[in-house]
Amino acid sequence: MLGTSSMCLCALHLWGWLCLRIAAMGGDEFEALTPRDNIQTANAEAKCHLANLFLHSLADDDGAAQPIDVRPVPGQMQAFEATLDYSMAGFHIQATASPPDACQVSQMSTAAIMLDPGDSTLSEVFVEARQEGLTSLKSLRYLVNVSRLAGAETELRHVSVSGAYLVPGWKPDVREYTVFLDLEEDLVRFNSIKLDNGQAIEMTAELEFAGTHVEARRLQTLPEAPRKTNTLGEAQRVTSMLTTTLDVGHSRVVQLGVTSADRSQATNYFFTVQRPGCSEERRFFDGSSRACTDICNEGFYGSSATGRCTRCLDPHCAACEGRNCSLCFHKYEFQSGACVPKGAGSGMAALRQVESGVTSYAWKHQTMMVIVGASLAVIGSACAASVFCTQGTVFKRRPRLLQDEDDDDMQDFSYREDSYRA
Repeated sequence: MLGTSSMCLCALHLWGWLCLRIAAMGGDEFEALTPRDNIQTANAEAKCHLANLFLHSLADDDGAAQPIDVRPVPGQMQAFEATLDYSMAGFHIQATASPPDACQVSQMSTAAIMLDPGDSTLSEVFVEARQEGLTSLKSLRYLVNVSRLAGAETELRHVSVSGAYLVPGWKPDVREYTVFLDLEEDLVRFNSIKLDNGQAIEMTAELEFAGTHVEARRLQTLPEAPRKTNTLGEAQRVTSMLTTTLDVGHSRVVQLGVTSADRSQATNYFFTVQRPGCSEERRFFDGSSRACTDICNEGFYGSSATGRCTRCLDPHCAACEGRNCSLCFHKYEFQSGACVPKGAGSGMAALRQVESGVTSYAWKHQTMMVIVGASLAVIGSACAASVFCTQGTVFKRRPRLLQDEDDDDMQDFSYREDSYRA
């Protein structure tokens, strides 16, 4: 009886193993292998499998086509899914088998497949062996579920903040989050992945306020980015970054506004970003070392207004307090409220004296020239007046011809002449 029972038990185990093997193979001769991103090579047993799977949109007027991401369906070895943007009216599918010398893609649609917004379709890809001895065996069947977005979606696929974690963890349908930023992060960098490339994202940052209202503690380990999957083909979704700033010990509400691809809907995500402050023992944040300190480096001073190490106004000042410099760097000395190169003080004074002398000489020279010019003007005016007066009193009598009425004058002249002779 014991031997018979053992034999029956072994038979049951063998039958169960055969059933599991058939179920795993799905009635096919070849073992189903998950395709990988364009690098799948022939395995040791040279089993046929799908090597590459590409989807791209219809070409536009310029002949350019957009890639479409292909993702394996979790828990299914030969099933994939892809999502078209709202602007993509259809798609083409391309696939290759491996090893290429022994296997081929036997059945696949080569024509363009059109989809309406919000619709989906199921495409099939078959892989079979090229060898004549294996033509009677069944081929491998791969399924690709392709859908097209409706255009009114306002959800983002994923949002993360560099150097921070979100509470609660990211979910596309959750609209409000608290972001706990690390102390050393001066910038708040939002990394977002759109659900549809036609969506528009706009960031609005409210005025920051001092203090934090929620204790910064991590309640659970949360993923900061989508899990890496064996995405086939070129990348359809890319990460975009939006940046704002936040001071140490302050908080700020950041709003991400999302407009749908068809511009019919709009919604907002709200993030309350909190950044812890420095302790009382080290109350100033040093931006160069990205850490809190009690003494700032040379050329900086601790600002109680901002809680940061702020650079001195004078670039040659080593120690300062606001606008007042108290110590200069090596090879500089403090004179007249500024740091100047050593040895330049006497030279600067001499230069100022020379400049003062030149200015005084120029002023005196200009005054003398004005006086000389005025004197020459007076002398010239006097000479002009003298010449005018002389021409007015001394003049010559012009000669003229004697007329008949001048006989008396002539007789008088003859008489005078005779008298002179006598």
